[in-house]
Amino acid sequence: MYEVFLSYSEANYEFVNDLAMRLYGDAHLTFWFAPWHSIPGKPIQKQTEEALKLSRSCAIFIGGGTGSLEGWQNREMREAIRKQVEENPNYRVIPVFLPEIAQTDRELLPAFLKHYFQPGLEIAFRSSDDEAAFNRLMAGILGLPPIQVKSYIQQETEKMKTRPPTAVFQQGHALVIGVANYVNINPLPETVLNDACDLEQLLTNPDACGYPTTNVIRLLDDEATNTGIRSALATLARRTGPDDTVVIYFSGHGAHNPNGNGDHQFLLPYDCNAADLAGTTIAGDEMTAMLQDIKAGRLLVLFDSCHSGGAGDPKGVLPQLKRGLDEVYYEALAQGKGRVVMASSRPSELSWVLTGMKNSLFTHYLLEALQGKADMLGDGYVRVFDLFRHVAKYVPNKADQHPVFKATALEDDFPVAIVMRK
Repeated sequence: MYEVFLSYSEANYEFVNDLAMRLYGDAHLTFWFAPWHSIPGKPIQKQTEEALKLSRSCAIFIGGGTGSLEGWQNREMREAIRKQVEENPNYRVIPVFLPEIAQTDRELLPAFLKHYFQPGLEIAFRSSDDEAAFNRLMAGILGLPPIQVKSYIQQETEKMKTRPPTAVFQQGHALVIGVANYVNINPLPETVLNDACDLEQLLTNPDACGYPTTNVIRLLDDEATNTGIRSALATLARRTGPDDTVVIYFSGHGAHNPNGNGDHQFLLPYDCNAADLAGTTIAGDEMTAMLQDIKAGRLLVLFDSCHSGGAGDPKGVLPQLKRGLDEVYYEALAQGKGRVVMASSRPSELSWVLTGMKNSLFTHYLLEALQGKADMLGDGYVRVFDLFRHVAKYVPNKADQHPVFKATALEDDFPVAIVMRK
């Protein structure tokens, strides 16, 4: 069961995405949010109907000019109301007003939706960090009076806490890849190599993340060939099982064929060659298959690709490909229970290397989070959402760059490292 189904229009995606991060990371709620949970290649209507059926409530986000609730959102609203009226009187239909909606837009709302809020007591966000509105939203989702929400979150947070049995994150495994000095295509800044080295050193630091050094593989430049990367992924598949956590980090060139589909996404190893793409790159469907061979119970894949050259000028990749990876690729890799993909930027953006910084922007804040500077539960674990909330909060403040999160069956905000407090 999901606590809530998040219904939104495309124009309001960014705001709802921010709220989704808070619902999961701060309140530890289960919900269905199409960009995170829908599976590519399956009819979206069927997935939506199933998710609504499995949800205890439906939050309908209403922004400026959308009082008429058109398209998919209109269908979702009608199905939610039908369910509450005909099947389950305890089902909650929760209108949520976003900052830009005017009173005139509210008047356009369908008459039957107006029964689910009272003027003056509605959930109305003035900004994404409006605590009073977030508290009322939580109250609606949980079916509690607003005054009880804080204590509920505290209780749920305590349930999640656990103490590391030792000072070593024994079940942690990692593959860290950094490619800057390509043989056949334009190089990337040396910062890329700093990123990979610093991440590997932090993961294996016994006073930091606590990964056993024998569990971490690092590939730099000429080590990160097509064969080398495939061999390292196969090693992870042999070494790990359901009780393990695997982190895979890639910093280098990614590219895609804009006229293709999921199997036309490419990771570019050190020795990739434009004359033999099939033989010298790792295509999207191949990467998906290799990740599926890794039977670890928890898998986090991190991409810091599509770098700028440090001064804002895009670096060319291969003439027949477009720089960067698109979201279809990330969604495909995130299929399955306990699978999460984070990317440094949206497909339309660059991943920045800023003057004066030792590491690229995304990896800088990723390292900060792993060092314990993220908002954590306080039990010594760094979890998936600790990482993403930290990079999503700070990276956009420095550049026009927005990290991406993908997961389809994430049931647990799982730990990826420990932080030793002295």
